[in-house]
Amino acid sequence: MRETQRTPAMGPSTRRTRRLTVLPAAALAVLALLAGACTPAPEAGPEQVVAGIVDAVERLRGHDFLEEPAVEFVDPATFEADVLADLASREASIAADRTAFVALDWIDASQDLLTEYRKTYGGGVVGYYDPSDATLRVRGTELTPYRREVVAHELTHALDDQLFDLSGLDSDGLLDEEYLAQLVAIEGSAERVRSRYAASFGPFETLQSLAEQLEAGSDPELLTIPITLLTLTSAPYLAGVRFQRELAAELGDPEGIDLSLTRYPANTEQGFDPAKYLADEPAEEVPAPPTDAGAPVVRSGEFGPLLISLVLREGIVLDEVDPVASGWNGGSYTSWESATGACIRVDTHWDGPDDAAAVRAAFTSWGSAHGGTTVLSPSPVEVRFTRCDT
Repeated sequence: MRETQRTPAMGPSTRRTRRLTVLPAAALAVLALLAGACTPAPEAGPEQVVAGIVDAVERLRGHDFLEEPAVEFVDPATFEADVLADLASREASIAADRTAFVALDWIDASQDLLTEYRKTYGGGVVGYYDPSDATLRVRGTELTPYRREVVAHELTHALDDQLFDLSGLDSDGLLDEEYLAQLVAIEGSAERVRSRYAASFGPFETLQSLAEQLEAGSDPELLTIPITLLTLTSAPYLAGVRFQRELAAELGDPEGIDLSLTRYPANTEQGFDPAKYLADEPAEEVPAPPTDAGAPVVRSGEFGPLLISLVLREGIVLDEVDPVASGWNGGSYTSWESATGACIRVDTHWDGPDDAAAVRAAFTSWGSAHGGTTVLSPSPVEVRFTRCDT
């Protein structure tokens, strides 16, 4: 489970990850001056520090490890090579999403989705836990304050894996609705522990951690990554913290978090709305819409509230979906290549006619700024929108 910067894109990997935050470079200089004015406490040895983090994770998560977790610190060059090798094994799945990204104006037709994705993962990954060998790996050899946060996050994945088995997770590309919902629960558990662990830092350690995140996020190349890729990474993390906080408040801690790892949110409606998760509201199964003129399907799948919000908000979503998506009752998409460009068609079903009317108006407004868009209502509770890049 790969931990990278919170802003670049999440991918279809079973590894769990932690991202740094991209913040203004000017703030880095201020934090560096403040941190330099402080006197750090004497540092313990790596094994002693990791042992302390293990104890903290067990206390904050509410469970003990069944066996001692393995932690490896890897030099940056080797670590980056490993990340890129993992990416190479998934390139075909990611490449198939390019048609939908172009059709929705999330990337320009001249851009290559794999290239943008490599930018994200080549230098942005800080650490990951891999359930296949139950090992936590961290970029670099020093246990700086932020790397300690990464270790706390990844150790939470290791603990959750020992208790609930995270090894069976997989995804079908970047727009996998089920996987995005699962990430809310999994990353939410780890982020909740990380943030509570970081709250125990003293002023100097807090400044060091922020400075490290700022420095790693100051790479100008990261600022060129398409905003939708950044959102697909950050939104499940941000929503996950709120999701797990509300489950713990409703069901107890760790009972609420444990439930989410034995019964994952079924879709992003449940993942972004804990009340609907607790009610276990099922979604209607919507058949994948047809292509035009019998064109071959590039990719099809479920299309839920997070993806709808990404469309309507031009790729920017934090920890809540757009209110217009609250009446979602199922959806699916199909992408294909036409003679003129990339195309996508999305069929959605809604709880009632008013919900459908609001969504149709929202899609129509979006379409007015994106040529090649049509919006139809096959029934009072159905909305179909189609967009072809021209």
